[in-house]
Amino acid sequence: MKNRNELPSFFKMPNMKVDTEKLLKCFTDFKPSKDQLVKKCGPALLNDEYEQTYITYSNDKSAMLRDKADERTYTNLFDKYKGTYVEEVLNSFKSPYTRTRLIVQKPGAYILPHMDYDTRFSIRFFIPLVVNDWSWVAIQRKGEKLPEFKYMPADGSVWFVNVGHKHSAFNFGKTDTIKFIVSVNGQEDLDYADIKYNKW
Repeated sequence: MKNRNELPSFFKMPNMKVDTEKLLKCFTDFKPSKDQLVKKCGPALLNDEYEQTYITYSNDKSAMLRDKADERTYTNLFDKYKGTYVEEVLNSFKSPYTRTRLIVQKPGAYILPHMDYDTRFSIRFFIPLVVNDWSWVAIQRKGEKLPEFKYMPADGSVWFVNVGHKHSAFNFGKTDTIKFIVSVNGQEDLDYADIKYNKW
């Protein structure tokens, strides 16, 4: 298992591609139930324009509380998404999917810099579905003076994002942005022959 320092900040998965319109349609066809909606995740980090909808859930009710969350227990897909393209995308990952969310960032939305967990615990992928020119993700590695900013187009690409380092995301554009965020339990999706961190 590679730790956070052995992996890059961002990495576009070369052999993974999704149909963004098909994935978006799955969410517009279903109105989220009350137990799916999460307005805040670490309240001090977010503003009111940052919204989350859970796609998976944990049988451990305490795990749904942010300060007690263990992403590895979010292994249950809400029934409304079973048999849909959402499930097809989740099953395309080699490692088992866990905590999966739809993130909507209204204009002016942000999540402040924070650190989640080392990549030996879990890894996370971003699939941008709707973006604008002022929607960015940033990562600052330990020891680096400045963060690295990444613009991720909504072209069906799947991005590994190293949340083991301090990271943030913001939308300073005039339109909403939407990301499908998938955490997985394992590193089987990362090809170590191609994905290595080299300090520039």
